Amino acid sequence: MDGAVRDGVQDGAPRSARRDVGVVVAFALGYAVALELGLQTVIDGSQIALVSPAAGVSVLWLLARARRPHPWLDVALIAAITTTAGLVSGSPALRALLGGTANALQALVCVAILARRCPEIWAGRAHRPITRVEEMWWLVTAASVAAAVTSPVVAAGVASSGAGWSWNLVLLWCARNAVGILTVVCLGLVVGDWSRRRRAREGAVEERADVAPPSHTGELVAAAVLTPLLYVIWFIGLDVIGLVFPLIAMTVWAGARQSTRYVVLHNSAVAATAVTLTVLGAGPFLTLSTPTTQVAVAQLYVGLVSLIGLSLALARDERLRLAREFAAARDDAQSQAALLSTIVETMAEGVRVVDADGRVLVRNPAATRLLMGVAGVDVPDEADLDGLLRLDGSPLPRAELPFRRALAGHDVRDLDLLVRTPGAPTPRVVTFTTARLPDTSGGGVVTVLRDVTAERDELRRAAQVQASLLPARPPVVPGYELAARFVPAGSVGGDFYDWQLADDGVVVTLADVMGKGVGAAILAATMRSVLHTDAGEPADVVTSVVSAERALSADLASTGAFVTAFRAHLTPGTGVLAYADAGHGLTLVVRPDGTGVRLPATGMPLGVDPDAARTAGTVRLGPGDLLLTFSDGILDAIGGAISDLDRIRAAVRATRTAQEAVDAVVALAAQAGQQPDDLTVVALRRTGRAAA
Repeated sequence: MDGAVRDGVQDGAPRSARRDVGVVVAFALGYAVALELGLQTVIDGSQIALVSPAAGVSVLWLLARARRPHPWLDVALIAAITTTAGLVSGSPALRALLGGTANALQALVCVAILARRCPEIWAGRAHRPITRVEEMWWLVTAASVAAAVTSPVVAAGVASSGAGWSWNLVLLWCARNAVGILTVVCLGLVVGDWSRRRRAREGAVEERADVAPPSHTGELVAAAVLTPLLYVIWFIGLDVIGLVFPLIAMTVWAGARQSTRYVVLHNSAVAATAVTLTVLGAGPFLTLSTPTTQVAVAQLYVGLVSLIGLSLALARDERLRLAREFAAARDDAQSQAALLSTIVETMAEGVRVVDADGRVLVRNPAATRLLMGVAGVDVPDEADLDGLLRLDGSPLPRAELPFRRALAGHDVRDLDLLVRTPGAPTPRVVTFTTARLPDTSGGGVVTVLRDVTAERDELRRAAQVQASLLPARPPVVPGYELAARFVPAGSVGGDFYDWQLADDGVVVTLADVMGKGVGAAILAATMRSVLHTDAGEPADVVTSVVSAERALSADLASTGAFVTAFRAHLTPGTGVLAYADAGHGLTLVVRPDGTGVRLPATGMPLGVDPDAARTAGTVRLGPGDLLLTFSDGILDAIGGAISDLDRIRAAVRATRTAQEAVDAVVALAAQAGQQPDDLTVVALRRTGRAAA
């Protein structure tokens, strides 16, 4: 199979080259024939042919060879063929050479403009028709500019043969070649698109549908028969130039009623009929005074027919395309709206939407059921909120309604309120979360309601269990005071504190599990249990911390959590405190004069690097000294910087007992408002009454 693939790859390049050669040869022959046809339309007494299909063929040639190898070969062949045709027709060598140069340069300029301004046509390589009015006008512009740029070269060639410079020739060259490019290129692109579509049908490839309205067969036949018949009758029977222009009505009919492809064919047929009859000596164009005027008016007529028909057809196609896109967008919007409405109506959470004035716009059945006890009740705007109470059972003022707080610019996140509904024996706990609608949409508030009664009951029971694990009262240590306080950010938290009496003193522990909520509380309870049962001798603080880390390593790794901890052993008689700090670093010793030191960490947090060595630190507490250790929730609440520890030292300086110091720290943190993290504080004060 690999050999077959390699053979296919090797044969691909020669096959593509043969195809390129075939395209070049076909266009070369077609261009030569078009040159000859144009030479047959020279009106007696004029120096220029009536039409120039070769101008359009040369542009199609370069479009078909877009982005193919050796592009300058095509330009050179156009110049060579044109020069040869001029020599064969008897033109002087210089005039023929300049004529060949002008034709090649004309095609090159026109295609360069199209490649820049109509990249889809350029990329289509003569197989993609004009589909927009803008593209048609760029084709007209490109054809006009190309003809105007090259007209002096042609005029110079004619002048070199002794005929002198002629501005009439310049104008006729511009008009004739621009019309020729417009007519032939449009026709060629339609033929190329038809060829591509036929190959696509043979390959079972789906093609986009034509945007033109369907035409009746009778109308198509009538247009195909009447148009050439009327032109023949008109050109033979009438010789008044002004009477030829009413025939444009046939083009208007075609442009308004038929597909764009048919209109292009119609325009080409009209141009061919008018030119053929004029060359045969019939028609109103021959009644004009001079051959130059005859050619100019004929080109004007053919150009008008092409522009009018094509403009009408393309504008109609764009209008139909926009109408279809609008209809598709409308249907999609309606579908999305229906889907959104279905989602909102079937949500378990309540959704309540009000405008900037507080008027209810949307209230799904779940919201009505949560607020009123039953669904499908139609109530005034704020009547459904009459049953809201604070958690302590007191009425909720209207100004504190969640949506009103949101309209006033306050964020409401997971606000628990009691909802008393008619017929319910007890109120439910419902959490409210709001989001403000942007002003560009008229403003307003979206409120999401969720019944959390069961969850809050579970958390309350968990909080009771966690509270039961904390020490009920501090131990009695002569000469010292112990106090602690734990304030969870939720109902339960990941902080815990503990103390244990040892034979030669007391062990104090504070730990902070990363995170908060039930998961952190479970890890905290597990660590407390490990420290009580599997940590060895309590006085050996380093060994107990290492043992706890080993016991918790699997749980910490599976949850991606870690624990910071401070564990210290106090020898009451000497006041020596031996401690192990596992990445905590939030322990202060505050002297009676307000000065103090911060005890550094002696190791990494538990679960970060279980193999890292841990050491112990020591400090001596003198009479009146206060040991204060606390969780990072305290530091975060007062600013989060290490320099903010000075505020804690200042807060406890005037306190006289360990409990007062704990309360002062918690009060300082509470000044920040709603706490984002658990708050835990442990204080150990030496009173100076220890036994010697």
